[in-house]
Amino acid sequence: MKRMQEKDIPAFVQDVVATGCDICAVSPSCYSLGDADVPRDKRRGLYKKLGEIDAHYGSRDHLRYQIAAHLASIGRYIDAPPKEEEAWIDNETPELAEVTPYDVAHFQTYAVLLMSEEMGLDWRKVARAILNIDPERQPERARRAWTSHLARARWLATRVRAASERSVWNSRPG
Repeated sequence: MKRMQEKDIPAFVQDVVATGCDICAVSPSCYSLGDADVPRDKRRGLYKKLGEIDAHYGSRDHLRYQIAAHLASIGRYIDAPPKEEEAWIDNETPELAEVTPYDVAHFQTYAVLLMSEEMGLDWRKVARAILNIDPERQPERARRAWTSHLARARWLATRVRAASERSVWNSRPG
């Protein structure tokens, strides 16, 4: 399998941006491609272009820290507010059938919620630690936020998995 080289990162980012798809760092070790701003009628062509870019550059997971650092260096990052800002976590996530800026901003939150569920952690501990909502002080808000964010995380994971499978399927010869 072809592996992208570090020297190709700027060209990779430039090629992704040229498609109209947004790409930004969401942490020092993670970046995200987002099609939320691309008109629905242009997304089919977008996925084909992204598949071609993926095939051209090859596997790049081994460079995720370097890609995130490059994105941050050119101003393409999401600067999340500190966890102390309780209002940053909405009680409920958006219920749209597309990835939203809120989803992008909470990508890490969603990932941790999915991992916490897999590990069987108590939702109250997760609400306090990850959503920064005290379930003893605000039990209804904490449960509603935890339920909503976990459901959205599951939806997003399913969407990402389906997009990945389409990308793999579309990139296969014949």
